[in-house]
Amino acid sequence: MVAKLYQTYLWGAMMAWCVLLGIMPSHLWAETPIQALQETLDRFQNILHDAGLLEDSRKEQVLGTILARFDVREMSKRILGPYWDQHPEQQDAFVAEFTAFMKRIFLKQFDQIKALKIACREEEIQGSMAKVVTNLSTSGEEFTINFRMHQHDSGWKIYDVMLDNGSFSMVKSYKTQLQSILQFSSFEKMLHLIGEKK
Repeated sequence: MVAKLYQTYLWGAMMAWCVLLGIMPSHLWAETPIQALQETLDRFQNILHDAGLLEDSRKEQVLGTILARFDVREMSKRILGPYWDQHPEQQDAFVAEFTAFMKRIFLKQFDQIKALKIACREEEIQGSMAKVVTNLSTSGEEFTINFRMHQHDSGWKIYDVMLDNGSFSMVKSYKTQLQSILQFSSFEKMLHLIGEKK
């Protein structure tokens, strides 16, 4: 009994020292993927219902909240596939251009985004990868949407959004479009086309 109490005390002391010294593994305290996504959804709703915000400010904050949960760099790598490694000097330019493109798309669809109802259902975690299953309701219809996420320095980030039946993937859709352009055009031309896309 004394030995067991001593072990418990020793374990507690070691945990305390680890925390004080900053060597406690961060994942023990980190939020789960579903908590991370829910936090973004809650913040999204709070901004929408903040009566003190002007419309332009509301849009800007909503877009910032949404994009902050996406890992656009990881999306870019998956979209470009082998072309990503072939153009290391232009990777940052692509990420910046694609981020700006996503902002324009979200802004254009702002009224539809405001009307979305998303409810988190469950999560599946495999190491540093995860899937969060949600119900999305819009215009009287309901869909099952899977958010593919991975662990990032700043928490769980989305790198793809998919319909549950596999008929649509955001990454796959842009991958098909952009890689087909790169088969016949330069990387610079592709960046230019993204910049012009409304």
